[in-house]
This record gives sequence, structure tokens and C-alpha cells, in this order.
Amino acid sequence: MERYVLTVALNAAVDVAYAVPGFAAGKINVAAAVRRSAGGKANNVARVLSRLGARVSATGFAGGAAGRFIAEELRRNGVTPEYVEMAGESRTCYAITDPDRGTVTELRERGPHLGPEDVARFKARYDRLLAGADLVVISGSVPPGVEPGVYRYLIERARVWQVRAVLDCSGQALREALAARPFLVKPNRDELAEWAGAQLESEAEVLAAARRLLAAGPERVLVSLGAVGALLVSSEGPDGALRAVPPRVTPSNTVGSGDSAVAGLVMGLGREASAEELVRLAVACGTANAMTPGVAEVDPAEVQRLARETRVARI
Repeated sequence: MERYVLTVALNAAVDVAYAVPGFAAGKINVAAAVRRSAGGKANNVARVLSRLGARVSATGFAGGAAGRFIAEELRRNGVTPEYVEMAGESRTCYAITDPDRGTVTELRERGPHLGPEDVARFKARYDRLLAGADLVVISGSVPPGVEPGVYRYLIERARVWQVRAVLDCSGQALREALAARPFLVKPNRDELAEWAGAQLESEAEVLAAARRLLAAGPERVLVSLGAVGALLVSSEGPDGALRAVPPRVTPSNTVGSGDSAVAGLVMGLGREASAEELVRLAVACGTANAMTPGVAEVDPAEVQRLARETRVARI
């Protein structure tokens, strides 16, 4: 049987993206365009992976009309939904992009409260899905009512099934999950600074914090740095650190670029690509997303072009 990538979004959402030229708080604003998609960081990763040709199954919790929308939207995008139904309504999150100023304003619901019985049903589903997975991507926030240590459990179970785990989260969930030694962790600069407990102004400071994070458990750390690219730190090579810088582009919407970078990285891992190819593909996917008005709607041909034009150097 062909193996697949499993994505986990415990706190999935309907993402609503508004384009509002001249957006002003406290006034009536008219949206020039509206897009709705299956959201949650892991679902963004799943959509990009599917666009790049991977076989993907997505799991987590979904409930109510919003949950049905999430499952159907994933299915339309070539992703197999394997969600556990819950009693509450899945959350809705909003992003307002002002193309005139290049700003993005986000409003995120916390999500419904879940109980121990919900978590137990999910764990049983997760274990079944791991049996056919090649890699698992665990990302996003933990829903209310669920212990932050749940990600540690999910990574430990993945290790039992010999499935490499890619983790993209922050705060307490990240700190507890590190003890399970995920294969790769992907913070952005702010998330890494929060974990390190210090502001990271220079590249040297970011690199030092990434190496500290590497020493805490994972085999690799990818730090996304927005328009200036990413750093990949691993135990490979003499220093195991690479910098990738994308070509300069005109961004349209940067929401979902970090998730798109994770998808590019996972595609590379599935191909057993070199560290240089991994970071090149991750940065190309993140940049390709920023060039589109949607979220996690990369063009595979554009990804290939951007990957060729991305500069990678050892640091």
C-alpha cells in the first residue's frame, strides 16, 4: 500500500480571508474579495502537500457546520479527511489584508472545549492512521480542555510506529513536546525567541538559539525568517547550519507561508533529499505562497522556479 503523510490539526478552523483596501479600525470597511478555506496550520500544510503531488490524510477534531465545511474543503483539494467528530462547533478565524498598506490583521477564535472522552477517541483514531503513515506533521494550537502535553504523547506514539514527526507549535506545547524528540521542529523567529527567553536581533543570535533548541531533542530545526528566508540547523556536517535566501518578490498575502514552508520541507523529507535541497524547497514553497492572494495555494511550477533561484550557503 502506498504510504501517506498524516497531518494533525487538533484545533482546526474555517479560515476567512478578506482583502480590504484602506482597512480602518472603528469604521465600515468593504471587502474587495473574500476567500474561505479549511484552516488550522496543519490543514494548510495538507493542501500544499496535495498540490505538490503527495498523498495526504488529515486528522484532528471537527464539529458542526464549520467542521463539515473543513472536511469537504479538504476533500475538494485532494486531501483525505479523517477527522474525529466533536459536539461543539469548529472555530472560525479571520485575516484582513490591506493591499494598500501591506498589512494583515488577524482575529482567531479559541475553539470549543474538549473533554477526556474526546481525546481518547482521537488517540484511537491517530494510532490507526499512523499504521499507514510515512511522516506526521503536528502543528497549531491545542484546543481548550486538552493538556499541552498531548503533542508529546503524539510524537511518542509516532516513534513507536517508526514515523518521523515534524512539529510546528509554540509555548508550553512546544516545551513539553521536545522531551519526545520530534524529528524536526519549525519555529519562526518570534516563536524561537519566546522559547529562548530572549530577543533575537541578529542572525548569530537566531543561530545560537536554534542550536540550543536542537540540543533539546529534535534532529533538525528550521527557523523561518519571512521574506529573508530560513535557517536549517541539524547534526549533519561540521556545523550543520544552512541559510536559504529567496529571490526578491512582490508579496500578495503572507498568511500561510510558514505552513507552506513546512509542506516543502516534508516533500523533501519524503524524497530523502539533502539538507540543502530541504531548505531550498521549504523557502521556495513559503515564497510561492506569499505571491498568491490565497492561503496555501502554491503553484508547483512557481515552486520549482523559486527553488532554482533560492541561494543556499553554509554558515
